[in-house]
Amino acid sequence: MTDGSATANASCTGQSSIAGCPRCAAFRGPGLVLFVLLFLTLGARTLVAHDIIDIERANILVSAADEDVALAKTAPGPEPEGAARFALGMVLVEATNILNRDLAAHSGRLTVNAELLLKALVQRDLAPRLDDAIGRYRLPRTLLEEAIRLAPEAPYSLRARFELLKAGFYESFVLDPFQLVGIGVDDLDHQIAEAKALALAIASGDDAEEAAFIHAIDLARASQLAPPEERRAYTSKALTALGAFSKAYPQSIRAATAGVIIKRLGGAE
Repeated sequence: MTDGSATANASCTGQSSIAGCPRCAAFRGPGLVLFVLLFLTLGARTLVAHDIIDIERANILVSAADEDVALAKTAPGPEPEGAARFALGMVLVEATNILNRDLAAHSGRLTVNAELLLKALVQRDLAPRLDDAIGRYRLPRTLLEEAIRLAPEAPYSLRARFELLKAGFYESFVLDPFQLVGIGVDDLDHQIAEAKALALAIASGDDAEEAAFIHAIDLARASQLAPPEERRAYTSKALTALGAFSKAYPQSIRAATAGVIIKRLGGAE
């Protein structure tokens, strides 16, 4: 029921060779700085120095986890069990986000309250894994994946898929999104298809915007990292998706990043 202990050592399972790629070098410079700052701000949901975990909230999360574990064990069928696993998975989404915010706000060290939350999750075999390669905790995905498998048409399914998409995307790089960490080009293809499907299924709101943005950026990444014979097709798709995003969300701060990437791909902003 866990993806590993929080203290487990992580290994980098796959990095692209972008460092030696002349075409990819075009993404460095001021534009990339804007790009990275945007990801760090929006992906981490804004970090502040006083972002310390409230012990009351930590206790609520642990209690909710205990209740959801019990519900999953006694569920009378696949859909109720899936709902319980989804609820537990969402507890871990919040806990992982809290731990990562705390880690980033305190120079890579957890505060006492964060340590207590992590210890409680470790005791329950629910702790997220600290990945040294990306410098953050990875979301335990098994529960959300099981929830989808048990009831793929359940109302919670879209939310579970969206959380898995975000985890896959934001955990796939450190500072440079064009240097893949822990995933390969085949994984990128799957993520592109899922982001496109979710952007259409969610239809509106912040989640739809984020899914559409991930779809466009992943296409741009593929245009640089896919086999040479496939890059032109990905570039065309990326320019189309980035342009569509800019038109659909002109007031979004992400539109500025879309414009930077369009220029880097040789398109007109």
